[in-house]
Parts: sequence; C-alpha cells; structure tokens
Amino acid sequence: MEQNLLEIKNLSFAYEEKQVLKDIHFAVRRGERVAVMGSNGAGKSTFFLNLNGVLQADSGEIFLEGKKIGKKDFLELRKRVGFVFQDADSQMLASDVRAEISFGPMNLGLGRAEVKERVDEVIQYLSLSDLQEKAPHYLSGGEKKRVSIADILAMKPDVLIFDEPMAALDPVNARKVEEILKSLHKRGKTLIIATHDVDFAYRFADRIVVFCDGKLIADEIPRVIFGMEEIMQQAHLKKPAILEIWEALIAAGYVSGEGAFPLTQEEVVKKIRSVNQYNKY
Repeated sequence: MEQNLLEIKNLSFAYEEKQVLKDIHFAVRRGERVAVMGSNGAGKSTFFLNLNGVLQADSGEIFLEGKKIGKKDFLELRKRVGFVFQDADSQMLASDVRAEISFGPMNLGLGRAEVKERVDEVIQYLSLSDLQEKAPHYLSGGEKKRVSIADILAMKPDVLIFDEPMAALDPVNARKVEEILKSLHKRGKTLIIATHDVDFAYRFADRIVVFCDGKLIADEIPRVIFGMEEIMQQAHLKKPAILEIWEALIAAGYVSGEGAFPLTQEEVVKKIRSVNQYNKY
C-alpha cells in the first residue's frame, strides 16, 4: 500500500480559550486531489495553517512521508507544503511581480541562478510575462490569483493548499484557475482545496473531507459524501447540480443507476446519447 505523503493524528488547536480544531485525523497520498468543505468558521483555514506549520498544534502529530515532524522540522514542512491564501493581497509583499515571485525561493537560500530559473519557469507556465514589471496590488483579481499561485509554485512544494481559490473571481477567471489546478494535478502535484462550490468539488476532487465545529466529520469520495443526508445538513451543503439531474433521470427511468455517475454536463450528454443509440436497436 502506498505510503501517505502527509498525515496528521489526534491534532487539536485552540486560540487562547477557544477550541478551533478537535482531535483531527487526516492523510493524503501523493497526487491526490482533496476538497475540504464546511461552513465558515468550521476550522478549515486553521487546519491548513497547522498542515504547513505556520501554526503549531496544542496536541497531535504530523508525519511527512512517514517521518514525524518535530519542532526542528517545521521549516522543512513549510518548504514542502505550500499555502495559497484566499486573499491574494495578504500574501503579496514586493513592488513588482517578478520580485514577488522571487521572494520565496530567495528565502530558501537558493543561489541567484536557481532563483532566476524557477521564476522564469513559473512566469512562463502561468502566462505572467506581460505582468512581471507591474505592481501586484494594482492587478486584476484574476491576475493577482495567478501571481499568488506563482509565489508558491516557485518554491516547488510537494503539497499545494488552496484556500477558496475561486472566491471573488468572475466566471472567466474562475475557469482559468480551475484549468491551472487541472494542469498542476497532471504534473503530479498533491492538491488540498477548500471550497464552498459543491459542483467544483464533485467534478474535481478524488475525496471530500467535511468540517463542522472544528471536527472532521466525513472523509469519502464525492458521490458518497453527497448522499450522506445528515452530514449534508450539518455542514450546510447541497447536492451538485449534475448529481441532482442524474438522480432525477434515474428516478424517471431514462437511465440506469449502474456504473459510474457522470461528473460534467458533457458526460451526461454522452451517457444519454449512448442510451438512446442502444434503444434504437
């Protein structure tokens, strides 16, 4: 069985007297896409900050490729687990885009040539060439998001954490970010993504974990999660539109409930066409 890339056991965390995370167990394997869902205030962002070592838990253990992370290992954890904040402005420090992307690799202590190579690579990968001399805070929302992703990619982490990556973006830029996420997955990156978008989580994630009141209350494949009525009510989730449509077609007898459920509109159309073609004979 493949070893977990990142794992936490019995993790709890409190801000002063307020308990925010309670006895969390979580693991992710290399190359997985995990969606993290739950209401605002459920503990998702604090969970992420513990995962990459920005915050240190009151109790519990973190393992990276099977190795327990001690106090002296938190710098290594932050190098290998990158965090893209929901608010891009809160992540940006430099006066221009190129300097902004260079900031992370420079803090890793890399030489000038290595920093330049990494920065050039992510600028090309995320189509930022025309923006590299501009001030980050004057960019559009979609451009800022790409720069904030470039910030973290230039550090070459094994795990990429995204906190609401499509929040406040228009549909065009949201689609661009989703395409970036798909591309990162094809490159073998491990992705952990907080989202309120049930349609995105259903079609993109390998697994969904659900938080409620600081507890991780469910961890399953998307189709199973969205069939768990009690979990859905606790976390204030609704069913994805594609899943509702497919279940209505099954109930009406137009399609069979056997086999894999479609994840996108294109897959729904393809399956219906195949059923209609079969019924002609």
